[in-house]
Amino acid sequence: MRLSLALIVLLPSFAFAQPTAEQKKETIKWITALQDPGGGFYLAPQDPNIDAVPKPGLRATNGAVRALKYLGAEVPNKDKHAAFVLKCFDAKTGGFAEPGGKPDVTITSIGVMAAMELGIPKAKFAKAMDYLKENAKTFEEVRIGAAAVEAWGVKDCPFKLEPWFEIAGKYSQDTFKGPPGAEHAREAGSLLAFMLRLRPDEKFEPGNQAVVTAPLLSGQRADGGWGKKGEKASDIETTYRVMRALMHLKVKPKDVKKLRAFVDSHRNKDGGYATKPGDKSSMSGAYYCSIISKWLDEMEK
Repeated sequence: MRLSLALIVLLPSFAFAQPTAEQKKETIKWITALQDPGGGFYLAPQDPNIDAVPKPGLRATNGAVRALKYLGAEVPNKDKHAAFVLKCFDAKTGGFAEPGGKPDVTITSIGVMAAMELGIPKAKFAKAMDYLKENAKTFEEVRIGAAAVEAWGVKDCPFKLEPWFEIAGKYSQDTFKGPPGAEHAREAGSLLAFMLRLRPDEKFEPGNQAVVTAPLLSGQRADGGWGKKGEKASDIETTYRVMRALMHLKVKPKDVKKLRAFVDSHRNKDGGYATKPGDKSSMSGAYYCSIISKWLDEMEK
């Protein structure tokens, strides 16, 4: 069933807080310092008060290799990291899992993205796409699954995507009881990003584009970011979701200056970024903040 983008959603200073070249180098250094000698990346620096041996993770590895790309850096020891990602692939089920864990849709999607980013031949993990087809049943699952399909190549996707569009349509009907407002920026951004990842050539009439971007633009908060409905504080993950939709739409947020300041508030002295201002740096924080900054740089051009 074809579901249009409009239906789904209806259903000033460039230099301010922009990471400097030196800050980018510091972040690259912070990321590369979290490599495991055997391959993979750690989620965060080892706590000196804990004796446990740090273990690399698939989610952290995906965040690291993608953040390095957005920072303009090469991935060091690429072969070792690719080997680690393949170790996380379960050929029996077709799913990816964190070391010692069980496969699920989210981690499998992350595994596909990491594998593609590291240049692993598709034949070595092709069964992962079958896993996604069979197991993605909720909107959050098809949303992250869409990121895997985008990385794999939408035109080369080995299964039909109509069932995923139907799941998104049902989510839209259940979520919006009328035109979405500013309080629905996260949900509208999630739906738009889902659709535009799977239909990158989708075009809008000017009037329709204004309608679908309205909740995203109006949802930007006083601190420059976006947040979940019912919560006063903005958060970097919701901000990422909305910005991904705006990036696909090629539309700048209303207040770039405040958004840069919001991202910068997550930066720590160690060169990393936290997922919440004041917390310790993590690979998730580095990924979200690096990619949002990269998108803003491209929009400003």
